[in-house]
Amino acid sequence: MILRTASQVWILLLLQFVTTEQKIITAESGQDITLPCRASNNNNIVVEWSRADLESDYVMLYRDGYFVLDYQHPSFKNRVDLQDRQMKDGDVSLILKDVTINDTGTYECRVIQERTNRKRALLKTRPISIIYLRVVDPPDQENITVQYGQSVILPCQAPNDKDSIRVVRWTKPGLQDENVYLYQDGRFDPKEQNPIFKNRVDLQDKEMKNGTASLILRNVTTDDLGAYECLILQSAATISSNNHISIIYLSVVDPPGQPGGDTEDGSVGLKVGLSVCAALLVAVASFLIYRKHKQQKNQDSYSPANCRLVEMLQTSSMA
Repeated sequence: MILRTASQVWILLLLQFVTTEQKIITAESGQDITLPCRASNNNNIVVEWSRADLESDYVMLYRDGYFVLDYQHPSFKNRVDLQDRQMKDGDVSLILKDVTINDTGTYECRVIQERTNRKRALLKTRPISIIYLRVVDPPDQENITVQYGQSVILPCQAPNDKDSIRVVRWTKPGLQDENVYLYQDGRFDPKEQNPIFKNRVDLQDKEMKNGTASLILRNVTTDDLGAYECLILQSAATISSNNHISIIYLSVVDPPGQPGGDTEDGSVGLKVGLSVCAALLVAVASFLIYRKHKQQKNQDSYSPANCRLVEMLQTSSMA
């Protein structure tokens, strides 16, 4: 009877954590990221975060309200923490700070009831959360300037031109619908495109020879200004490989001869405007000087001295 009861307890404990959540998270080097994990309760539990390739060392071990540092892998010292140390609502998510390429891997979250902790060697608990973390270096940004109304090519090149391209996704972060262009399953998907780019974008090479996934953007307007991101997934890519991402920042300027033309800050248009204003000021000033001079001349012609001189001339002529 006692053995049967004990077996039922073990089964209940196993069923409690049988559901395993799996996620893929991508982060850039230097970022702080959160690996989510949630238990069914937070009463008397031990939290274990581990990574398969670290053998017996833990990423983090939390027991009795304290971090157990004796069994922590050295690369994670002073870099990990619980998102909520009180573990409200069973939240045992892990914060990993200042990630690097070396942090790439599969992380497992396990939660064990404290009353079973002494017999953990007899029980292989299932992880309740498995997170594949992929850390990449920040992509280089390329700046491109185009004149209003023209077409522009946003370059994007796959790192390995020998593998066929499965997915090409051009996005413009900040838009409610970020998709500029989406190619998947061997064709362009117009349903996933933001309407403002409809009939205005296309791949420079639809066959994407040599891994080229550059985008043509036609009839550029000032609304097109901003950053564009290109993501490429190739046929040989796996969950553990880095998908290629490039960032293009597009600047839009007015054509030459128009206000603000030739430069992004409108310096040429400003100079032209200042020249016109200066010419107008000179013309107005010249007119005012001329008018004043004419008034003065008229006043002088009717001065008292001139009047007396006229009278003397008239008197002499009569004599």
